[in-house]
Amino acid sequence: MREFKANKIPAKILFNPKEPRFEEKIRNFQGCPTIAISKNGRIFAGWYSGGICEPHMENYNLLVYSDDEGKTWSKPVVVIESSKEDFIHALDIQIWMDKDGKLHVCWVQNNTTIAPSELPKFEKGQPGVIKDGYLFDDFVHAEWEMVCENPDADELVFSEPRCWGKGFLRCKPNYLQNGDILFFNYGQTDARYGYSISRDGGQTFEYCYGPEKIATYFDECMAYQKQDGEVRAFARCYLGKIAEFSSFDNGKTWTEAKLSDIVSSDTRFYVARTPSGRVLLVKNDHEKQRSHMTALLSEDDGVTWKYSMLIDERNEISYPDVDFYGDKIYLVYDRERSGKDSAKEILFASFTEDDIIKGVLPTPVQIISKP
Repeated sequence: MREFKANKIPAKILFNPKEPRFEEKIRNFQGCPTIAISKNGRIFAGWYSGGICEPHMENYNLLVYSDDEGKTWSKPVVVIESSKEDFIHALDIQIWMDKDGKLHVCWVQNNTTIAPSELPKFEKGQPGVIKDGYLFDDFVHAEWEMVCENPDADELVFSEPRCWGKGFLRCKPNYLQNGDILFFNYGQTDARYGYSISRDGGQTFEYCYGPEKIATYFDECMAYQKQDGEVRAFARCYLGKIAEFSSFDNGKTWTEAKLSDIVSSDTRFYVARTPSGRVLLVKNDHEKQRSHMTALLSEDDGVTWKYSMLIDERNEISYPDVDFYGDKIYLVYDRERSGKDSAKEILFASFTEDDIIKGVLPTPVQIISKP
């Protein structure tokens, strides 16, 4: 009988690994980056790599940092590696800083098995994926986390890993005006958008369901709270625009989802309130292609997006994540994740709200990692 362990034991966690298999020069796949900045300005970046593609049982997550505003980056200080022995696939790291300055490193785990001779049918007709002799058919997922209390320390120390819920967390959480924390960890096969609410600072979580989904395979919801208390959630959609829905009671109930008027291809975006009080949206400004990475700025709580700045117009760029420090906005995203002649780049840019208002990126995009 098949044994399911993804929500019971963590994948392999290595600190400051020296093994040659993690070296940048041999990576055949990397993408889906995330970023977070400590109180003293240390910039952390993480992404998903290993193997030849996603999913793959050689996939792993890695974490690096920069102490010079992104000019140079450390070797991996943490690697979270899939476990073939336990049939656990590790994927999609997401990092964020809490209000106390602690660094949260979250990642997803799911169950795998040796591939059968024929691909079985899965719920709702999704058969799963076979790669290099393994079957990936677990669409429930388990969300794991470990915390670094002092991310500015010379030697980083992390808590023991814990599984705090189900689903797929692919965006930063929101601190709501009432003190709750809203996480959009979702189930891929659920008919409704999934999320979790923590009312005790992230110690415990209540899993909830929002409205019915609109045209998505990967929800990747993200939200911001308006000045009047409305929580406006955006969701990934394959109809050429972002879907949206709202809550007027801090996430207890939600309106029906609908298509917004915001153009976007079928990929992740980033939205959040900036330290100045404006709302920032970073997305692929194209209905179909993963191209034209653009930062938009709203001064009226997202009713209109008066200012915009093109960051990168190339194809196969995606998955923006952002954090703020001082007056700077720091952005990571990926380009051409896999393939023999692909770039496999993790990219980094920094700019200010004034730069978006002027409409000009002040400095060229930098490469964090490229095999």
